[in-house]
Amino acid sequence: MVLVIPPGEGYKPDSAKYSDDWHVTHLTNPRSIVPQSVMPGYPFLAETKVDAATIADHLRTSRIVGVPYTDDQIANAVADLKAQADPDDPGADAFTKRYPKAVVRNFDGKPGAPTEMDALIAYLQVLGTLVDFKLYNEKANLR
Repeated sequence: MVLVIPPGEGYKPDSAKYSDDWHVTHLTNPRSIVPQSVMPGYPFLAETKVDAATIADHLRTSRIVGVPYTDDQIANAVADLKAQADPDDPGADAFTKRYPKAVVRNFDGKPGAPTEMDALIAYLQVLGTLVDFKLYNEKANLR
């Protein structure tokens, strides 16, 4: 799971209407939020550390298919992954310079190395924030 998302144009995100705590609860036990939910729980995400070993390879692959990751972002991918989920990380300031619209915080609220829960919540919280909807042509369904 990739924590970092390339920079882009944004607007007030709908995703921010749910707090990180809400997402942790929903992903751990969906029926505690929506009793009729058939979604399975994913409590293991909170216990599974993010595997940072291949993050730079993932970014390089994404760049091949058009995601505009820079050499600097790829070179710092492991440090950025750790810094995004820990505001006290010494690399947090450098991370926010590379990703000015990204948020730095402990997404799952647990101390220690970033987990898959941190990564998924970071992703969910950024959805819709890096899209420039001015480029979308609703009538033609084109950008």
